[in-house]
Amino acid sequence: MDRRKFISKSAKQLALINLAGVAATSSFAASVKLNKDNKELHRNPEALLTRVLGRTGISVPVVNMGVMNANNPGLVKAAWETGMRLFDTAWVYQNGNNEKMVGQVLRELNVKREDVIIATKILLPDPAPSKGRERKKMFLDRFNESLSRLQMDYVDILYYHDMQSLAQLNDRFIRDAFNELKAKKKIRFTGFSTHADWPSLVTDAARRGFYDVILISFNYGMYSDQRVFEAMKQAHEAGIGLVAMKTQCQQDWYLKSLPVEQTRYYEGTLMNTALLKWALRCEYISTAVPGFTNFTQLNEDIGVAYDLNYTNEEEEFLNNRQVRQAIGSVCRHCGSCVASCPGKADIPSLMRTHMYSLSYGNPLMARQTLSRIHSGKGLDACSECSVCTGKCRYMVPIADRINELRDIYC
Repeated sequence: MDRRKFISKSAKQLALINLAGVAATSSFAASVKLNKDNKELHRNPEALLTRVLGRTGISVPVVNMGVMNANNPGLVKAAWETGMRLFDTAWVYQNGNNEKMVGQVLRELNVKREDVIIATKILLPDPAPSKGRERKKMFLDRFNESLSRLQMDYVDILYYHDMQSLAQLNDRFIRDAFNELKAKKKIRFTGFSTHADWPSLVTDAARRGFYDVILISFNYGMYSDQRVFEAMKQAHEAGIGLVAMKTQCQQDWYLKSLPVEQTRYYEGTLMNTALLKWALRCEYISTAVPGFTNFTQLNEDIGVAYDLNYTNEEEEFLNNRQVRQAIGSVCRHCGSCVASCPGKADIPSLMRTHMYSLSYGNPLMARQTLSRIHSGKGLDACSECSVCTGKCRYMVPIADRINELRDIYC
């Protein structure tokens, strides 16, 4: 089953299962039909393309594993065996079970700690504690929970998760926590992740020089945004390692935006490999961590790590005007849409909820994202509106997405 068919078939079912209170880790596993013929997987780690992750000096394959959406230990094991060496997880993923799975698999494989790169993320509540010392304590407490789940003495990269503002990024109490962890050798490198409209964050980080690694949303929808490439260039020149996530634009409305004759691009592996290659062909990106959920997707993604040259079909796909217009309708979390809403709903967070629920098939992350929206700014802000007036500069169909969320959660 290819990625697009899997998503379109299972996502709504998963969202509804989550409403019934079934744990995401069990429902998600039950919905994925895994390809267990490991002979079909690429298994030649020595031939993988590698790059250095900025000033960290770490050499990494250009494709690694974003573990967020996966809960099958066999998939993590297969990722290691294909040559992936960086595993990206987080304190918040699957209520901690994601970190536990990563640690357990690596122990079962008897992987030497120095041979694997572990990245995890600490997410603070929104709003975070107002007192700086309380924020620092919460950050450190959550990190210690992560170490315990991973059953490791240290992680290679620790990200401050989901940065949305310069004030948050430069919180001196969180920086103190990072410095303390580095001094105790519990982390090797500092980092942050961001889903927001991030050029200003990345530019500021390049100027200040505190963070070693940044995990950014980067995909073909940004092909014409010069702010993005200028910010990445500055970070690269400052020695910051850039890791790409959300590379393959798995939102279902692209297909609806295309004429019938273009829907062939959504069959098989063409779309996914072309988009992943596009992200990795950017000289400023060291590696990508796509969130595959079965062996077929793993095979697609690791296959890209051997050769970044486009096939004729992939090049045709990326140059197609209708495809560019459709994929351009990606939510950048810039927040400009909020002004068009009479209730000033947190539309970017609602769009992210939709992505997790109906594009990634991850109802637990969708529920967590929805729960973090402030009261009166989520779907409750939409309850009085008969017609959604939200407008997006990138042509994201906000009203359609809101209505689909209301069908699931209201």
